[in-house]
Amino acid sequence: FLNKQVMITRKTLIIALLLASTASFAQIESVVKDEWIPESRMEQHNEFKAGDYAYPAKPRSKWNIGLSLGVPFVTGDVAADPFGGHDGPPMGVGLNIRKGWGYLVSVRAHANYGVTYGQNYTPVTYEKNDRINGNFANDSSAASTGVDYLTTGTQYIPNFKNTTISGGIDFIFNLNNVNFHKAESRFLPYLFAGIGAMSYNVKVNALDADGNIYDYNTLIIDYRDVADREPKLDDLMDDTYETQADVDGSEKGDDVKTLRFSGDFGAGLLWRLGEKGNFELGVEHRLSWTGDDLLDGQQWELGGTQTSATDFYHFSALTVGVNIGKNAQQPLWEVNPMGFIYSKLNEFDIANLLADADDDGVVDYLDREPNTPAGTPVDTHGVSLDSDKDGCPDSEDPEPFSTPNMPIENCQNVFVTENRVNEIIDERLKGIDLASLGGGAGSNWYLPMIFFDLDKSNIRPDAVASLASVADIMKQYPKLKVEVVGYADTRASENYNLKLSENRAKAAIEYLSSKGIDQSRFTMKYEGESNNLIPNATRESEHQMNRRVEFHIVK
Repeated sequence: FLNKQVMITRKTLIIALLLASTASFAQIESVVKDEWIPESRMEQHNEFKAGDYAYPAKPRSKWNIGLSLGVPFVTGDVAADPFGGHDGPPMGVGLNIRKGWGYLVSVRAHANYGVTYGQNYTPVTYEKNDRINGNFANDSSAASTGVDYLTTGTQYIPNFKNTTISGGIDFIFNLNNVNFHKAESRFLPYLFAGIGAMSYNVKVNALDADGNIYDYNTLIIDYRDVADREPKLDDLMDDTYETQADVDGSEKGDDVKTLRFSGDFGAGLLWRLGEKGNFELGVEHRLSWTGDDLLDGQQWELGGTQTSATDFYHFSALTVGVNIGKNAQQPLWEVNPMGFIYSKLNEFDIANLLADADDDGVVDYLDREPNTPAGTPVDTHGVSLDSDKDGCPDSEDPEPFSTPNMPIENCQNVFVTENRVNEIIDERLKGIDLASLGGGAGSNWYLPMIFFDLDKSNIRPDAVASLASVADIMKQYPKLKVEVVGYADTRASENYNLKLSENRAKAAIEYLSSKGIDQSRFTMKYEGESNNLIPNATRESEHQMNRRVEFHIVK
């Protein structure tokens, strides 16, 4: 019945086994090369190839070093100028190094440098901006002279130049490398999030080449339409951003650098290049949040109210990368882990895989004993069952559930009969005058031996009856003295076995003493692993016969 059930469900089990069993992927050199496996994981790799472990070792993978070139910009109170300020275009450059953490997640360290600009074309409040409202200009202790728009009554149109150095760690989540329908993907989109730090300095173009404050009043009055005002404003201003922008606090000086921690978020798309895919070309956008409202140097709206939103720093870039590493596979975000399974499945002939030549319910591919005789019960590996572990398969064993404590001959336990025991005792009692020992003459007794578990000296329950027989005989013959001899099997050292056999003899004497036999009637002897009943024992049942205590009549 069991075999029929196994045969009915084996097709279903095969599919699962192909995906998960150790035997399904025994030869993997064509997919994962041995030299890719680090020494620390080589044991797992070898066990997997031998079919002794279900999961393959993670191979060594390459690093990726990349360069980013792009345009940074700030979204805040002053409009970003993506085409550049008065002294040049915005520009950004970044360097990063990336390592696969797993097939879905990788880690990247990055460092970026960027210069970006912003320009509004409508006036804003400047009364609360210490750098513009004259407070620093009228403060002799200030390291910065500032600009005194408040005194002149000139309207102020904000602008800025932001110079930023930043760095941090990104956790990148791959979106397209686990693919069920093709071996690999050339286009690899991803999302990322990370933490970092950002140091930035913001300057404003507030003075002309002669050091005078720009006069925006006439410009604002004459050109009320912003579209008309824009080119005139550009003509009015020079290329120098000479004045420190507003900062959070009262820092003095013309070159204040603000340091903030940042949270980074973004997305990108990579395109693998080259025959071996060792180069990457991509586009990426990064958004950094610091919680600061002064990335554009401006935090006051017209009318003197503070803006409610913080500024964000952006970096849109074109990226190039190269994979480096010796004796390693491609970076894990480029590897499709499904390819490992599919390549192995493609090697199998499913029709032959389901063959079962010995018809034991276990397919040949998984059968460790493919030529089992017909009708032989087998385990889940197709190996003949041996329920009592006596070395005889159940199909040949007339006693398939016999005790392992007895010796085996021709697949049968060898029993020692009471008559044979009496013969042995009679041989040992030759020359002994039983009448002189006290009690009456009799021949209905014998001194049995008792057995012990491996590495144990405690009295087993099955020895109680034997010890009771010894106690009864010694009570019938009160002058009888008995030598108690302990033995051990051949496993462990000789000194250890001598001590173990001593403890076994002591245990037997203590037990008999508890039953009313005086200890003076015993002599103790321990022989360890010498004089064993089965000198060359190999099976557990044979070792069991050697772990014993014998009771000898003292002449």
